[in-house]
Amino acid sequence: MSFGFLTAQDNLSEETKSFVIHEKGYYVLQNLTILDGTGDSAKYNQDVIINGDKIESVGADLKVPFGALAINMEGKSAIPGLVMLHEHLFYPKTTPDKKYGVDQMTYSFPKLYLAGGVTTMRTAGSIMPQADVNIKNAILRGELPGPKMDVTSPHLDREGTGLVELGPFDSTEQAVKMVNFYADIGVTSFKVYNFITRDDLKAICDAAHARGMKVTGHLCSITYKEAADLGIDNLEHGFFASSDFIANKEPDVCEPFKQSKSLLNLPVDSNNMTDLIKHLVEKNVALTSTINVFEPYTKREVVPGGGLIALFPKAKEKVYKRWASKQGRDSLDYELFNKSKIWEKAYYDAGGLLVAGTDPTYDGRIVAGYANMRLVELFVEMGFNISEAIKICTLNGAKYLDQEKAIGTIENSKIADIVILNEDISKNINAIRSAEIVFKNGIGYSSKKLFKAAEGIVGIR
Repeated sequence: MSFGFLTAQDNLSEETKSFVIHEKGYYVLQNLTILDGTGDSAKYNQDVIINGDKIESVGADLKVPFGALAINMEGKSAIPGLVMLHEHLFYPKTTPDKKYGVDQMTYSFPKLYLAGGVTTMRTAGSIMPQADVNIKNAILRGELPGPKMDVTSPHLDREGTGLVELGPFDSTEQAVKMVNFYADIGVTSFKVYNFITRDDLKAICDAAHARGMKVTGHLCSITYKEAADLGIDNLEHGFFASSDFIANKEPDVCEPFKQSKSLLNLPVDSNNMTDLIKHLVEKNVALTSTINVFEPYTKREVVPGGGLIALFPKAKEKVYKRWASKQGRDSLDYELFNKSKIWEKAYYDAGGLLVAGTDPTYDGRIVAGYANMRLVELFVEMGFNISEAIKICTLNGAKYLDQEKAIGTIENSKIADIVILNEDISKNINAIRSAEIVFKNGIGYSSKKLFKAAEGIVGIR
């Protein structure tokens, strides 16, 4: 699969240049602590040579090549650019009739993702696919700062979703036409949703695969096991969207209340869950953790990752009121949150490809960039060591995108996507919040300037 992002920008707009610390060039980043994304333990006192948009060499006490600029990074650490697979360029709003709706964040979110260390992302569902394609291409041309993007189709679904920005299909044949339509306008992957049938999913997978593209799903009407057998490539939200454990489940019917209750009632060490995990691994179905979406409210940050400052005042007020109202009243959320952490790690430990994404929807707490940093922290809370947490958020995402030969690790000949942190992440995962420079395609962007540019405007543009 190719998204056309393997060439660095040569001509940056004045706006993009305003966020650049290091233009594309020849650099030796010296004396770094590196977690390289492979899952190996940290390497200390390391140098990284960047030549253009590629990593030329990594090692200790490297000779500075003629013409290269040596930059002392002592006391700092480095990780690969994050590869996040459930992101959006939209943010929730409240419509006049109180229905759930979303607005496009064309200006703020690309900057925030890059500021938070995300150098590659999949949108995992678009409300304005043509806008997302245009943003992707503008970033590629250097007109806007932001990550490289795999643009996913809108949520392909039948009637019932209730999201006013989405248009449902009413037949399997129409679903296939939508696959080809969106592929023709430039999307590079597909997402299915809550109310589709098994026939719909099989036809969508066949049509997408025929064009060399993958299908992910936030399911309800179809069980995970059914979806795996029908050819789906990826399942979203860990096991939160699994309807496999509903007793006497009616085929092709979404019953959200029964779904949630079945997971709450399922023992954490259930053999049925173990069997499902084994089946998914055997079918090579990737699992996207969006565990941050389900992070409880009590004694947790209002905006996980510290992004309250990014919200415009009315959005900030709305998010804070909901957070305050939930303090001490989310025991069931905690129960399912803790179960899900165990199940997702069990899937990883069984050999499954666990990938990561933040899904900035729901109640407005999930803000691009900030949420990505928080998600890395949560993987350590789930029981992963720091090297594993970084690998899930970098190399594993690259593997799913079939780009692991180009991105996802700090290694010779890889594209120079590197996040420079002011603190030592090998000792403390919270150092993920100390991003200073985000190299994307060999160009070093100021994380602080990017965050600053989006202050107070999330929820507006």
